[in-house]
Amino acid sequence: MAVVTLQDIHKAFGPEIVLDQFNLQLHAGEKVGMVGANGTGKTTILRLITGEEAPDMGRVIRQKGLRIGYLPQEATFSGQRTVLEEMHAGVEDLLKLQEAIHNVSHEMESLAGPELQAKMRQYDRLCHEFEIAGGYEYETRIQMTLAALDFEPELHHIKTDALSGGQLSRLGLAQVLMLQTDLLLLDEPTNHLDLQATEWLERFIANYHGAAVLISHDRYLLDRIACKIIEVENRQCKVWPGNYSNYVQTRETTRLQEEREYTRRVEMIERTRDFIARNKDQEGMRGTARGRKTRLNRLLKQNPDFLDKPTNQKTINFSFGKTDKTSDLIVRCEGLGKSYGELTLFEDLTFDVLNGERLGITGPNGTGKTTLIELALGRIEPSAGRVRVGESLRIGYLDQHGDVLDPNRTVLDEAWSANPELVPEQVRNRLGTFLLSGDDVYKLCSELSGGQRSRLMLCKLVISAPDVLIMDEPTNHLDIASREMLEAALDDYTGTILAVSHDRYFLDRVADKLLVIGTDEFGNRRLGRTEFMSGTPAYSVYADTIRKRIEAEEQRQEQEAEAQKRQSAIRHPQSEIAASANRTPEELKRFNKFTVDQLEDMILRIEHEIDSMKQRFGDAEIYKNPDRLADLQQTYRDKQAELDLLYRAYDRRTG
Repeated sequence: MAVVTLQDIHKAFGPEIVLDQFNLQLHAGEKVGMVGANGTGKTTILRLITGEEAPDMGRVIRQKGLRIGYLPQEATFSGQRTVLEEMHAGVEDLLKLQEAIHNVSHEMESLAGPELQAKMRQYDRLCHEFEIAGGYEYETRIQMTLAALDFEPELHHIKTDALSGGQLSRLGLAQVLMLQTDLLLLDEPTNHLDLQATEWLERFIANYHGAAVLISHDRYLLDRIACKIIEVENRQCKVWPGNYSNYVQTRETTRLQEEREYTRRVEMIERTRDFIARNKDQEGMRGTARGRKTRLNRLLKQNPDFLDKPTNQKTINFSFGKTDKTSDLIVRCEGLGKSYGELTLFEDLTFDVLNGERLGITGPNGTGKTTLIELALGRIEPSAGRVRVGESLRIGYLDQHGDVLDPNRTVLDEAWSANPELVPEQVRNRLGTFLLSGDDVYKLCSELSGGQRSRLMLCKLVISAPDVLIMDEPTNHLDIASREMLEAALDDYTGTILAVSHDRYFLDRVADKLLVIGTDEFGNRRLGRTEFMSGTPAYSVYADTIRKRIEAEEQRQEQEAEAQKRQSAIRHPQSEIAASANRTPEELKRFNKFTVDQLEDMILRIEHEIDSMKQRFGDAEIYKNPDRLADLQQTYRDKQAELDLLYRAYDRRTG
């Protein structure tokens, strides 16, 4: 069943037509990836679905009562509320329901008879709605979501105007994921997420009950969760069944078929025109030639796109030159350590990078990945040990923030600085392969978009003809087609690569060895720990190793529990166990002194206490104080456990 239908949509911004006769259906429960070049209208489609944009022509049909959660690329907040207050603003409906429960509870105190009975029914209904909506768990969900998206507890009470751009994006994602929705629309949700947070988001979406549309350059994520891919191109969309890898394979097959069909049509037209030209004046063939000309003209008139050549998406196109480095040792780290005060990023790190090796470096944010790169480049000093780089090496460095670009230089001058021996025309030609042409080459670097800055830095790398490539998040700001071109160029590159990346697909394509910084043996964050992993595809080998370790640990714990049970059985012979079968279990003996009526009274009293605690979960003074919240949650669990024991004791006495 379609939850959203876009029907014959036409949308333009001024003279620029973005969508034309655009049709799309989204169905309940499906997880969809949306891909296409930057500027093709993907974000506009999401805004049409939410109603933030209206079509110039056509209709957007939404299922009645559809609840939509939308994450834009740039999340915005007033700046006056704290992180926790913004999270509570996202569950405003729950808080209103909680307030209604509190008000009804207060009203019941002054009622009696039929009015009290009616109010109690209203109270029960509201409590049921609150429970169904996850009201008793929302505080725990908030804490878990913030933790998963790398918000430490000390950030919970910071106002949003003090957060970085990346933190604001992650807060926007956390807020959207807390909503009770039927459809999630996520525009580049993995921007600013590290590997662990991305994996958490992947599990969240996979378990999400509703439909989800993800505009994403994260191909690994699309491979794992998408059931179909929507490709937006030339103001239209095409839907491809399956995940991203299936889309790539099917699209390539279709492209080859279209090219063969185009070639066949061109050859047919040329043969027909040649026949007409040769026979139009020939005695006995004039009629046949006129007939073929008439049929050809009719065909072309009825099918104006009959000779349209299949178009490929315009993307960067480049390759790295051959390197002439013959030395084996490129980088050597010996007992390397780096600390900032009491914060230790890594210590006693020893490894070599040899000529031609491809080392991927990954791990959670803030664990020292970029620091290691800066140590190798000699930009900062180690706290212990040393790092050496081979002599006479041409090193090409790609900085994730673009700090290597001079903001006061033009694009042409900045690219030229990488190799002054080239003439301007050679530099302009190379810039053109990175989609920087025309007036763009005279722009200042400070005026470039994120994608243009990334392409300019890549262009400088190629022009400099490096022996060693050191790249910090090289796929940031690149669309999928450009990422694939970069990976293809790196496949042919003969030099050495050190690449920091959270892009799992990129790591699988490029790296043959992985250095994981800041995680324990199960993939959880742990500052100071490092681990090497060899094998290709690099990230998938690492992920599979982590999965096997977790499974082995769970199995070990199960075996340990079984062993403890066996030891307990040895200490208690069968005769003794059989004799005790009719005796009261140890945990229930303390209830033997109470009568059945007294047990009933105790059950009613604890149930009332639990109901009161459920109401307190939404009190502002509670949820603003993590310590008081934790105490209340522990007391709630203790009361539930006590109630379970009372039920067992009651059933034993009355059964």
